[in-house]
Amino acid sequence: MKSIKFCFVMLVLILLSGCSGIAKYDHDDPAAIVNGQEITVGDLRFFFPDKTALNYLDGAIRVELVKQEVKKMDLDISGHLETDDDVFAVLPPEGTEDPNGKQIREFAESQAKKFDMDPKEFQREYTRRLNEQNAYMLTYLEEKIGPYHFDNDNDDGITDYNEESNQLLEELAEQNKEGIEVLIK
Repeated sequence: MKSIKFCFVMLVLILLSGCSGIAKYDHDDPAAIVNGQEITVGDLRFFFPDKTALNYLDGAIRVELVKQEVKKMDLDISGHLETDDDVFAVLPPEGTEDPNGKQIREFAESQAKKFDMDPKEFQREYTRRLNEQNAYMLTYLEEKIGPYHFDNDNDDGITDYNEESNQLLEELAEQNKEGIEVLIK
């Protein structure tokens, strides 16, 4: 069930994406300011390759808005924090033949270089940060629209839930548009 939630949150972030590269910027350069909180190029770069990182700035802004809302609403995210981090936090072994394992390893190695980290250390930190973002997002969505009830026989259910979630996040962004400043494009 946790992996379904993980996939759902990643889908939401992908759907909220926008375009361009950030290679010319430093990690500390602000990409956007959301109600006084900076989202840095490094924040984007940590999760995405430089050539696609800006595609996800809108999603990162919405994640920050959700985080701020959850804190404002004084909600507890601990129920959505994955406690079995070992599954995703372990870097696949060198020379793995599994295509997904290869992709994860290549990503971790390339991103780790950018942050002067060991790939295993990067994978652990990547998993920790993603887990936290997912927990904020799921806590917020469940508070606002209720939990998604998985039903193998109803593909429309997840589509409807995704649409309702996206609409909710769009409304949140609209309500906070005066507090959002995009600094790079």
